[in-house]
Amino acid sequence: MSKFLPTAGRQMPNKSMRREDFENSKCLVKGSFGKPDLSRVEVEGRTLMVKDVWGKNLFFRWTLGLWLIHKEWKIYSRLKGVQGVPWAIDRIDRFAFTMEFVPGRPIQRGEALPPSFFSHLKEVLGEIHKRGVVHLDLRHKGNILISERGEPFLIDFNSSFYFKEKGFFRRLLFSILRWVDYGGLLKLKQRVSPSSMTPEESASLKRFNLIRRLWIFN
Repeated sequence: MSKFLPTAGRQMPNKSMRREDFENSKCLVKGSFGKPDLSRVEVEGRTLMVKDVWGKNLFFRWTLGLWLIHKEWKIYSRLKGVQGVPWAIDRIDRFAFTMEFVPGRPIQRGEALPPSFFSHLKEVLGEIHKRGVVHLDLRHKGNILISERGEPFLIDFNSSFYFKEKGFFRRLLFSILRWVDYGGLLKLKQRVSPSSMTPEESASLKRFNLIRRLWIFN
């Protein structure tokens, strides 16, 4: 599995996106408090996804919503080109952005996955870590899609953070948060495909669960 997707078939729209372009979009997920809305829209014959907080109440929109959209847009932009992460496409305005639509579906508990699925997912995770990003919400199987080719895609970076390469907080927190990501991956693997867990992974997950009780991201 190569670490970067080819550009063929993933061209960007020929014009900058405007809010009028997705007035007839289909809302897929109405975000609860602390979550943007997620919609699907057709632009120039292509299907795109829109993350948006415009429909939230005025206070949330101009405070937490504004910050969340800006943060997630920056993270998707930083990860552009990583295989297994949808591409950032365009910042519509301060409240919304568009990203690539990935044909796929969420993982189902107990389904038969390709033997290489979780090893590929670990590679994707390693790539986002190389760019200073931690996901922090991998235990939820809805945040991982299986593409039409059976490959994993990480989505929903709402809870994620980016750390500058030589920043103080990267030195202080990054290794811990990266470990949380890998623990979340093992937890997900145990829930979805317990028979594929190796003895080493089971032992690592047991240690992780003991410490996780003290962790704020439970």
